[in-house]
Amino acid sequence: MLKKFDEKIIDTHAHIGSWCADNVDFTEDAILDAVGKPIKVEVGDNMETDYVEYIMVSNMSGIDLKPDDSPKIDEITANTEMLDICKRNPQMKALIVGQPGYGKARYLDEMIEKRGSEIYGIKLHPNTLHLNANDPRYEPYMNVARKHNLPVLFHSQDNYSDPFYIYETAKKFPTVPTIMAHLGMGSDDNHWYAFGILQTALRSKTANLYADISWLSPGMINAIIYRGEEYTVKHLLFGTDIPLGPYGDPSFYPNRVSEVKSAIIEEFGKKSGKEIIQRIFYQNAYDLFFKNHK
Repeated sequence: MLKKFDEKIIDTHAHIGSWCADNVDFTEDAILDAVGKPIKVEVGDNMETDYVEYIMVSNMSGIDLKPDDSPKIDEITANTEMLDICKRNPQMKALIVGQPGYGKARYLDEMIEKRGSEIYGIKLHPNTLHLNANDPRYEPYMNVARKHNLPVLFHSQDNYSDPFYIYETAKKFPTVPTIMAHLGMGSDDNHWYAFGILQTALRSKTANLYADISWLSPGMINAIIYRGEEYTVKHLLFGTDIPLGPYGDPSFYPNRVSEVKSAIIEEFGKKSGKEIIQRIFYQNAYDLFFKNHK
C-alpha cells in the first residue's frame, strides 16, 4: 500500500472518544476512514498521493465533562483505552490525557514507566477542566513530561487556555516542548496574539513553545510563515483536530491538505514552498515526537 505515494504527513492533533459539546462519540474508524490509506491531494495544478504516516491521538472522553463538571472518565481508564486502540492501529500514536485538579500526575508517571514505548506526549485541556493554564496544579504534569522527555500539547484559545497562561507555565519548564494547539483558537486576532507569544518565547529562549496550525485559514498560515523567522517555522506543526467539525466527513481531509499546500506553494514558490511544506507537514513533528523516542 505504501509503495506509491509522493509525500508523508504527521498529523499532530486528533481524537477518539466522546465530546458532549457536539454530542459525538468517535471510534478509531472515524480516523481510519479519512487517513487509513493514501489520500489524493491537489497541489496547485498537480495531483499527488500523500500518506499520513502517523497521527497523534488523545481520548476526548478523558477531557470531556459530566454535568457536575467532573471528567467523564478518569485518567487511567481514558489512557488505557487510548493505548489499546493505538496498539491495534500502529498508525495512531498516543498522547495521554491529564486531569489537573481531578487526577494525579503520578498515575501518568506510572503508566509511562509501564508502557512508555507506546506514549508520545501528554494532552491538557484547560478550557474543559475550567482551570487556568498557569495554575500550579499543571506543574506536576509538566514534571512528568520533563522526567520522560515528552512534549505537552495544551489546547489554546482564550479564557482558561489563554496562550499567555500556557507560556507562564512553560517558562517554568524550559526543556519541555509545549505545544499551543490551534495557535490560539478563534479569530485571526487570537492567532496573532498567540503568534506573538510564540515568537517572544523562542527569541528570548525562555520556553520551548510550538503550535499546531489546525483551524487556521490558509491565508493566516502564510502570514505567520512570512512573519516568522526560520526557527519559528521549525516550531509549526500540521494538525487537524480530526474528527471534530468538518473532519467528520472523511472527504474533507484531503481537501484541507490540498488547500494549505496549494496556498504555501502559491505564496512562496515551488522550491521554497516545498521546503516549508516538508517541515510543517512532517519533519518538525518527526523531530519532536519520534526522533529521540524510546
